[in-house]
Amino acid sequence: MKNSNKSLDSALELLGTKWTLPIVAALLEDKNRFNEIQRECEVCPRTLSARLDELEKSGIVKKRVEGNNPIKVEYSLTKKGEALSGVIKSISDWSGSNL
Repeated sequence: MKNSNKSLDSALELLGTKWTLPIVAALLEDKNRFNEIQRECEVCPRTLSARLDELEKSGIVKKRVEGNNPIKVEYSLTKKGEALSGVIKSISDWSGSNL
């Protein structure tokens, strides 16, 4: 039981951070530009930038930069991030039925 509690604690430490799940959900809907994600989640730019950096360091989000002028930055989910789709759907389903 200790290992499962440790795993749950680790997952909640990452996913329980405010805005993390809405950002991942937006990326699951193919919102991949910074401003698209910001509009979808209604999060301030500074917070969104910090969360995207954290998710990138955790291997959930990848960042792709193209061009020179203007620079085009796109975000997408890694395989690890895509694996969260079932979690997000389950939370959404539970919320719809219980809240």
